[in-house]
Amino acid sequence: MTEYTISKSQYVKGLQCPKALWFYRHRKDLAPEIDAETQARFDVGNEIGNLAMHYFDDGVEVTNDYWDVQGAIEATQRFIKDDHDIIYEATAIHPIDGGYSRIDILKRVPGTDEWDLIEVKSSTSVKDYHLDDMAFQYHVFYGAGYKIRKCFMMVIDNSYVRDGDIDPQSIFRLEDISDQIFAKQSEVETVAGQLGYVLEQKKEPNISIGARCFAPFECDYREHCWKHVPDYSVYNVFSKAKAEEISKQHGAALEKLPSNVRPGGMKALDVESYLNGQNIIDLSNIKGFLDQLQYPLYFLDYETMNEVIPLFDGTRPYQQIPFQFSVHIQEAPDAELTHHEYLHKEQSDPRRNFTERLLALCGNKGNVIVYNKSFEISRNNELAVEFPEYAEAIEAINIRIIDLLVPFKKRWLYSPEQNSSASIKAVLPAFTDISYDDLEISDGSDAMLQYGSFLKGKLNEADLLVLWGNLKEYCKQDTYAMKLLMDVLIKHCKES
Repeated sequence: MTEYTISKSQYVKGLQCPKALWFYRHRKDLAPEIDAETQARFDVGNEIGNLAMHYFDDGVEVTNDYWDVQGAIEATQRFIKDDHDIIYEATAIHPIDGGYSRIDILKRVPGTDEWDLIEVKSSTSVKDYHLDDMAFQYHVFYGAGYKIRKCFMMVIDNSYVRDGDIDPQSIFRLEDISDQIFAKQSEVETVAGQLGYVLEQKKEPNISIGARCFAPFECDYREHCWKHVPDYSVYNVFSKAKAEEISKQHGAALEKLPSNVRPGGMKALDVESYLNGQNIIDLSNIKGFLDQLQYPLYFLDYETMNEVIPLFDGTRPYQQIPFQFSVHIQEAPDAELTHHEYLHKEQSDPRRNFTERLLALCGNKGNVIVYNKSFEISRNNELAVEFPEYAEAIEAINIRIIDLLVPFKKRWLYSPEQNSSASIKAVLPAFTDISYDDLEISDGSDAMLQYGSFLKGKLNEADLLVLWGNLKEYCKQDTYAMKLLMDVLIKHCKES
């Protein structure tokens, strides 16, 4: 029996960085913990995979455990011998290099001994790394003696609109990528052999850090390999490819960067601020920003979800669905803040209730303050299309929006502690004594994941009580943070 070498996922990992593959196989102590976001990606993949099985009729599934490669190969051969035309999780091994793979769907070409390979992805288009993924699978199955006619990627059609039960025939789209896959075969044969050699070595490969650590994904071992790199370095102020080139010549530390190599534009200001240890303050532009404000001020923030498989009729895959907002209201300068919020606590489409509550709270005068207005305005525009009876009132809110991101993004106020980031989570602790570190939910993706668990019925009553509290605390902090940052801008103008 041929000895197993690498799987499809290991091939893709090794293609990005052979050292990462070596760590995966030889340094189990460095393996990252599976966090909630990673587990959610696994769950989505399983959900999509199960749905894809309904795209074709009369398929059979190889159910052997992932480690039971030989058992899965034998089950695949039995299904073929029994004349099954569609096999899910069909498994093969390359007889020479030992590469092994499972294909999501192995489909017989009717009336022939040829087969089509079909891989299912949760994305809406074919990515470059998907081609590498499928190229290795073709390499394995072809090498194992399968006559492969074509290779397809089954991706999500984001123009699909749910109406009743999910229709597998409509939510998926098949893309023929055969030509690209055939063209990659000489590369796969070479790389598969090289990676097999790498894994035989007792010492880790001598491979420097660089742009590869981020593409197509941030490497699981970046924290280990980047221990010598400062938190703020050339990789924060240049493109990853250019930073790699500069780092090889001058090192990653900005302190050692020759003046003629420093970046231009906004990043030049960042580097100067960092090296001098001084804030950037552009009082003229800050004053111009503040002079446009009209009270009352409504500090507003949304939380949304974007499920791959739409949960509600009339929605599409990956559509942003707002389910929560927080608004802090200040009626006049120096007036006390009042806080209001909405959180949809039913397993139903939240958009109508969300919209009606929003319009009731945001009045018809004064400015609405958000952080990164393109997000809230886009959601508002989508709500206006969904509920045309409210379109005029929603547009009136959009007209009143002012983006608090602007002063920080344009470096009218900047602290070296921001490390070239203008996100609210970087700006807030740079100018106040408040951060998001102690919150149970500390970012939008975590809020989205946990709310999605509620909608899918995965939480009990006790879990829900905790979730409601955590969601409210997180969204409330976003709008309170905006008020604090506005106060910082006002304070600088007063002190001048």
